[in-house]
Amino acid sequence: MCPPTICSVFAVLRNNPEFRKLWFSQVVSSAGDWFNRMAILALIGELGGPDIGTGLGALFAMEFMLRLLPSALFSPLAGALADRLPRRSVMLITDVLRAAIVLGFLFVDEAHELPLLYGLLFAQMSVGIFFDAARSASVPNTIAPEDLHIAYTLSAATWSVMLAVGAGVGGLLLTVVGLEGVFLIDSVTYLVSAVFVIRLRLPPTPTPEAPLHWADIFLLRDIRRAVRHLHEHQALHFALAKFFWGACGGFVVMISIIGKVRFAPLFGADAAAAGLATSLLYMARGFGTGIGPLLARRFSGGSDQALLRQIFLGYFVGAFGYALFAPLNSLPLALGAIVLAHCGGSALWVASTTGWQRKIDDAFRGRSFSFEFILVDVSFTIGALATGAIYDDTGSIETAIWITCGAVIVGGLAWRALSTRIIANSRQLKG
Repeated sequence: MCPPTICSVFAVLRNNPEFRKLWFSQVVSSAGDWFNRMAILALIGELGGPDIGTGLGALFAMEFMLRLLPSALFSPLAGALADRLPRRSVMLITDVLRAAIVLGFLFVDEAHELPLLYGLLFAQMSVGIFFDAARSASVPNTIAPEDLHIAYTLSAATWSVMLAVGAGVGGLLLTVVGLEGVFLIDSVTYLVSAVFVIRLRLPPTPTPEAPLHWADIFLLRDIRRAVRHLHEHQALHFALAKFFWGACGGFVVMISIIGKVRFAPLFGADAAAAGLATSLLYMARGFGTGIGPLLARRFSGGSDQALLRQIFLGYFVGAFGYALFAPLNSLPLALGAIVLAHCGGSALWVASTTGWQRKIDDAFRGRSFSFEFILVDVSFTIGALATGAIYDDTGSIETAIWITCGAVIVGGLAWRALSTRIIANSRQLKG
């Protein structure tokens, strides 16, 4: 007998063939993304550092920022297009474009070429946000309404499992096929993802309530419509939860730094050793993010009140796990602390996504996704840059992480206060 949660996941995949195709596309491309990221982090660690006048904190923070900044810049357009253009076509085109872009990393092998690496990363992430907006908006069209929470839990768990597997395999691939081989494999995964997308059948994109005007994009009018819709449907507080979690962007930067500085010597002195050490830490992050939503749903359920509890507790579990992680020199203990931290963070992430997705109309999902990720990308970028600067200034891993933990707790308390106020205002408007 399989556990009820696992059985329900398999049932969702078995009973919803279009969601299954979308899920397979996610699995393949996510694996390649994590192969790619391990190679990029190893390459930055090898080419960067004090010799080029820039600290590791700034270099790794820049890498993380460029994974987020395109979402903030292009989410308004991506969301608007996801609500107006055929979503399958958007996903197919972006898969092919990304397959071509990642081949450019093959030309980066010297320190003065780091700007090229960052430029290619920006391009890859810019195209990816259009894929993500279309995929996220498509999920409810491929699943029965009663299975939506399970579907988003599975999507988040898949991202987490592929983080764990992709990071781990990526670290091993670095030692077998090298940086160039990993980048080639990543390109192929996008093409395989496109094959699944071609076979995907989706209903026509809903007719939007207003035609697309460029002024609406640049002046964020479409986003403001989505915010108003979220508020009217008592979903705005869910969409704001990830914004207040943004300080944890600093944790991701510190994982890369600690992999290079503290644990790489366990495996050797070259880029592959640093990549392998970092990949193990990312694997732990993946296990935590995979387990967290499943445990949260198992023990607290999927009601609105349960989702609110999951979000609030997620801030504190995440901060507590990294507070334990900061001083650890034992790799096994460090991995355990990261797993704990990301159990909390992923429960928060899935609960907030489920909370607003199931309350709003289909015609607003793309733009609501864009609104949420604009806030996420801005807050995570600030968190990453701040933590990287603290590390470069103090040279202390513990100081950088503990300050970030404090910021996460303050964010959780602020979200709780704001969400209570938003809920009360929404009830007054409804009344």
